Amino acid sequence: SLTAMVDMFTVLVIFLLQNYNSTGQILYIPKEVVLPKASMVKELKPAYVVTISSKEILVDKQQVATFDEVKDQQEWMIKNLFDVLKAGLDQKRAAAEAGLKNKFQDVVNNARGQEEADPNAWRKITIQSDKDVDFLTVKKVMFTVVEAGAGEINFAVMKRPAEAAQ
Repeated sequence: SLTAMVDMFTVLVIFLLQNYNSTGQILYIPKEVVLPKASMVKELKPAYVVTISSKEILVDKQQVATFDEVKDQQEWMIKNLFDVLKAGLDQKRAAAEAGLKNKFQDVVNNARGQEEADPNAWRKITIQSDKDVDFLTVKKVMFTVVEAGAGEINFAVMKRPAEAAQ
């Protein structure tokens, strides 16, 4: 009877591994940030996360500037944000060019029947912005992100309920 129980647990483990959703990345949202709602949403891919709250600008939970200094500055470039993103994107590019992780990811994706990994995935940035932040500040952040080398900007939003979207 012990053999039957081991067989049952083996089948259970294989079932759970096959149905595990590894793409369901949980995005950390600071409590002071209220994301805007949208009716059309896509799944976010892993990327650097730039958060714009009413108090500060963060890159992966690390403060790079205060909201007031970015809002009040005349130039579009946010120096600290640029420096942090440029260094991070350069590291990701070097790792992508090394290709070891991409080859491993391609094998995993092919086994799951998914598309191949994007060779420019290192250029993706996700922006989380509080819904009450003014657009000029968001635009300054977007300008700086593109200047740092990002090729694709995604915005984190909350899905609007289906009945409210119509």
